[in-house]
Amino acid sequence: MKRNISYILLLSLFTLTLGSCSDDFLDRTPKGAYTDADFYTSASALKAATAPLYTRAWFDYNRSALAIGSCRANDCYGQWFLPAYTLFTITALDNEVSSAWQAFYSVVTMSNATIESINQKATGVTEQEKNQAIAECRLMRGIAYFYLLRTWGPVILFDNNDVVVKNPLQPRHKEADVFQFIINDLTYAAENLPAVADKGRASSWGAKGVLAKVYLSRSGWDNGGTRNQEDLDKAIQYAADVCNNCGLNLIDYENLYKYKYNNNEESMIAMQWVPNGEWYVCNTLLSDLAFSTDVTGGVNCWSSLNGTIDLLRQYEKGDAKRLKATYFINNTFYSYINIKDGGYTYDGTSSPIKKGVPGGPDDDNDGYVKVMNSPLNTYILRLADVYLTYAEASLGNNETLSSGDGLKFFNKVRKRAGLAEKSSISFDDIIRERRVEFAMEYCNWYDMVSWYKYKPEKMLKYFNDQKRGWTCNQITKDDYGNIVINDADLQAPTTPVVVTNDNIFLPYPEKDLLQNPRLKEEPQSYNFNK
Repeated sequence: MKRNISYILLLSLFTLTLGSCSDDFLDRTPKGAYTDADFYTSASALKAATAPLYTRAWFDYNRSALAIGSCRANDCYGQWFLPAYTLFTITALDNEVSSAWQAFYSVVTMSNATIESINQKATGVTEQEKNQAIAECRLMRGIAYFYLLRTWGPVILFDNNDVVVKNPLQPRHKEADVFQFIINDLTYAAENLPAVADKGRASSWGAKGVLAKVYLSRSGWDNGGTRNQEDLDKAIQYAADVCNNCGLNLIDYENLYKYKYNNNEESMIAMQWVPNGEWYVCNTLLSDLAFSTDVTGGVNCWSSLNGTIDLLRQYEKGDAKRLKATYFINNTFYSYINIKDGGYTYDGTSSPIKKGVPGGPDDDNDGYVKVMNSPLNTYILRLADVYLTYAEASLGNNETLSSGDGLKFFNKVRKRAGLAEKSSISFDDIIRERRVEFAMEYCNWYDMVSWYKYKPEKMLKYFNDQKRGWTCNQITKDDYGNIVINDADLQAPTTPVVVTNDNIFLPYPEKDLLQNPRLKEEPQSYNFNK
């Protein structure tokens, strides 16, 4: 870890300078080069200092996000690409386990380093500007730890890189303390970020939205099958504030995944990749997601992923908008793909991935599509997530929710999808709605872990009923656009998938276990007063 931190800090400094000079980084980074001596002496320089927290810091998470957030949730399955995540056969030697661990701690170490530099070197800026820059750092650090918690459980907490550089043999910390660390960071962010931020940067509304999710997750975490009411009240408070007062709105679902709609009104926090950018600042997932050069304008791709039987069956009749934007299904037409030839119609009978595939360089993408280089940002939080968080927190420990704003905002998500409103919803309705709304957005597994920690028996049965590893080559649509799966063509995996309490969380990376044996020790309490 000591070597990783030193490397990350050096690379982040390089990326800061690179990002500050790049016109490709949209309008989020000021022009002009900065040296360490003047990097923290103006508001624009502070923005340059925090810019890599939206891009470079997350780079190693690109493929891991797909593996952990979507494959593990059973959003997709490929027999030759990341199958172990769907089939629960992950080992500590898996590359994406190590990449995710490194990526999350890249965010932590970059945040810590930037906070320290701001505190020590910021001059000629107001206290508000200084606090706002620190708030961006603490927001991203809190988000990274929220991912870490739901991936591994107990993890190493630190807010000062020198502690780990001097002594890399650090203990894991208790999950309750990880939650509190996250809440402290996000609360600071919510109080110090502006209500209206620069394009692509997080606002106080984004911080409040994540806070609502964290409180909701903590409310049921190892709490004996019930949710703590104080945490539920906090989740409701923050979610209600966002939903009722942020002034943002949902946009057309299909537009959410088009390049020209990056940083749209619904996007609250997103990883800001540089279109056609260099390695370390680009979105590498295009070629992993696209199944054919027919949908990339000839750009090389190799995906073998398809939507799973389990996920496709979550779509209700009439849910054609979300289905079309997420998976290629037989006889579906896309006017914005292969524009020069009048559009593209998928005529196969599998279910390749559509979300994350914006078309080719000439398909209204300003040329920003090439091998392993997508122009799309990666959502961390969008408004629909907060709407459904509000609904779930309002449901709380009740069997059903039949009135109130939580139900109203749940139905706003359904209305956008073209579905009828529900007069009453249950926890199962929440699960289904979230899975469909966020399919292939690299986040479903994280919600599933929170649900598992709330209702372990229910979720273990759910996981084991998901037909993980099952395939079907005869997936079509009826005359109304609804999914038709030929049950006679279903093929089960050779070895049935068994999900147990012992394999919900990922193993710690083998190289880190070897370098830091304390990862095998019992978690300790974190000293918040040091």
